[in-house]
Amino acid sequence: MFLRAFKYAVAASLFWQSAILAQKPTIESLAEPPVPSDPLELVTGDAQPVQDAEQRAAAIHLLTNARALSNVRAYAYDLKTTFNAYGSSEGAWNLEDTSPSRETYRWSAQGPSYAAVNLRTNQLVYSDQPSGAIPLRLAQARTAIFFVYGQVGPRASVRTASGNLNGAEVSCVLVELQSREKLGAGPRRWEETEYCVDPKSGLLMTYSPVPGMYVSYDYTNALHFNDKIIPDKFTITQAGQTIIEATTQSVTGTGKLDRALFQPGNLQQVGAGPLMSPPWRVRSREMKGKVASTLQVVVVDGLVTPQGQLTDLAVLASSNAALNQAALERAAKWDDRYSQEDAQAGAAPQSHEVLFTLEFVQ
Repeated sequence: MFLRAFKYAVAASLFWQSAILAQKPTIESLAEPPVPSDPLELVTGDAQPVQDAEQRAAAIHLLTNARALSNVRAYAYDLKTTFNAYGSSEGAWNLEDTSPSRETYRWSAQGPSYAAVNLRTNQLVYSDQPSGAIPLRLAQARTAIFFVYGQVGPRASVRTASGNLNGAEVSCVLVELQSREKLGAGPRRWEETEYCVDPKSGLLMTYSPVPGMYVSYDYTNALHFNDKIIPDKFTITQAGQTIIEATTQSVTGTGKLDRALFQPGNLQQVGAGPLMSPPWRVRSREMKGKVASTLQVVVVDGLVTPQGQLTDLAVLASSNAALNQAALERAAKWDDRYSQEDAQAGAAPQSHEVLFTLEFVQ
């Protein structure tokens, strides 16, 4: 009798423990906080997931067509850009990118306390700055010109929405390149990259790699290069503040350029591969306590130098400002684990912009 009662008590205890655990929210069930509002956050309603192959193809075509329309690298070209930087490396910058063929590429930059000439030919990189260090604002400006579009693979989630930019309708595509779940309808998520395209011209109007950072392209006085349409201006904002104002000065062919420019000459060989690449994305989660109850998100931007140092840390967007300092401290520890990332034999030293999405589960 006692044994039967004991078994019943144990079974009842386990039942109620299971019931309590079942009621505790899991991390996966926690609702994401809304993305902060911004004048250039154009997806303000519910984005709709693509439902079939035709819808997915249409959304991807919108992006590939926008890229093709303004892809200056489709031809031999000489592109000159100027920009003003704020908040870091402040002042006026001059940038020139030129390529007579796909195997050869030269770019130079000059700004406050910085000047560099770089040449890439036959996969080898030559430079008068062998350290490979690139200031953050320069990296951001070149990213806005050349490294906006990622490869939308089979694990990428794709959602679409309509937006409004200065009274004109735009078609927006939200992409999460490595989605951990199949997304339903809803507002923009913190891990999604946002592209908004003019449906009439097919041109990219705004690009947002993460909430809090936006690139706005202006085609009012667009430059026409062969069949390409190059924006005459673009602006980058970060946490509501303008950090770059850029103007395309000219884009021409390379016929009149001195061919000696594409020879190493006095430049020093620094390695194989590019000196910079598209921004890295890092997602990190910290949980305090045994029961998940709320989820908060902070997005932090920074630059990893070729020596593995993380610099220029700044908060781009936050769902809870009280966590901003903790987010900066978490991001600052990241370079300790990856300080040798670029130290492989023969590789050119690289600078990388890093976009951190830091989640706090409390």
